[in-house]
Amino acid sequence: VEDHPAPEPEGRRGLGAFGAAAASRARRAGARVGRVGPGARSPWLLGPLAALWAAGIGLAIAAIPLLVVWMATPASGLTWTESLDVAGLLWAVAHGTPIAIGGVTYSLLPWGLALIPLVLMAYAGSWAARSLRSHEGRSLVVLVLSSAVVYAAIVGVIAQIAGRSDARVSPLDAVIHALVLALAGFGFGAVRGARLDMGRLVPSWLSITVRGGLIATATLLGAGAVAATVALIVRVDDAVTMTQSLQTGIWGGLGLLLLGVAYAPVLIVWATSYVVGAGVMIGPAVAVSPFIPVTAPTQLPPFPLLAALPQSASPLAWALPLAGVCAGVVAGLAIARRARADSRLLRLAMALGAAAVAAVSMLVLAYLATGGLGDLRLASLGPPPATVAVLVFVLVTLGAVPSAVVTSPPAKPRLAVAEPTTVDAAEGVTDDV
Repeated sequence: VEDHPAPEPEGRRGLGAFGAAAASRARRAGARVGRVGPGARSPWLLGPLAALWAAGIGLAIAAIPLLVVWMATPASGLTWTESLDVAGLLWAVAHGTPIAIGGVTYSLLPWGLALIPLVLMAYAGSWAARSLRSHEGRSLVVLVLSSAVVYAAIVGVIAQIAGRSDARVSPLDAVIHALVLALAGFGFGAVRGARLDMGRLVPSWLSITVRGGLIATATLLGAGAVAATVALIVRVDDAVTMTQSLQTGIWGGLGLLLLGVAYAPVLIVWATSYVVGAGVMIGPAVAVSPFIPVTAPTQLPPFPLLAALPQSASPLAWALPLAGVCAGVVAGLAIARRARADSRLLRLAMALGAAAVAAVSMLVLAYLATGGLGDLRLASLGPPPATVAVLVFVLVTLGAVPSAVVTSPPAKPRLAVAEPTTVDAAEGVTDDV
């Protein structure tokens, strides 16, 4: 009997040394995966781990720049523990928590800072959902809730520890704001990580309606961003004068720049409110509106972004609300394209629903962009949320209903394959497309 070598596995046959190396790497990877115990896939464990990771990275992002400033400016008299306290307060404020400085509460917050913890929580939620390896709705809900609760508790503890005699935030407010933000961040990340097809979980008409409302909202915010940019360009000299009057120095100027970037979303919402005609309140009974020719004089903080507030309305400013109608037209066209096979009555309902979604979205954004910056003179700043919502609903409806109901975009053309003729069939020739 002759000895024959054992046949090679099908995956390695003919691959030689390369195949052996690849198989070895696969076995090592499989061993690493196999070492992951059942507990590592529990949502009760993955949720707190994701919360600890997001909170730790967020605190590091807030603390490292302040420690660098402390080391670079030893003459400031600020200790490293005080720098960490300021970093903790800044991190709590980034979640939307009002801060009290010197007995004065500041509630008009730089919501641009919230993008950092939101991105971190979304990434951590996505990792946890992938590690969970389960698409069950119950497991995902437990994952999101556990991570959000642990994250909010961490924010509350940091807010309590970082409180100072001259500056502090309410731990309860910090927990509430952080919990709402964490539910949104971890929830979005978990849905993306689990690769859930949300289109299959909701009816198509509802998906089209929400999409149309979000398109209208994005178009309105785009118009507001353009208006704010133009206003800043026109009054750039005033913005430069305000910056020079502060005499902040290098580090102060960098901090002012970062603060301006963080307040940019608030300015965009203010400009959007101005565009739709609701205006912006900048003090007791003082409003900036395209329908008010001259704004009453009021003293504002020397903040460069406030230079964008117009002191008088242009004669053509009355046409700005047409931007809301254009946003409705864009949303209506999107609805008509996706629901071309539906009845006109259903498209009418979708257009009205999209206008309602846009109104609610702007209501929330306007509420977030209101607050105070100190004394009674600046206790209420920002757009009136209810007025913004009503005007957005009316303007978007005026544009969305006709474009969604009247127009009916043609279906996308399809490439048809020509049938072979009798002559071609006889000659054995077929038409290729």
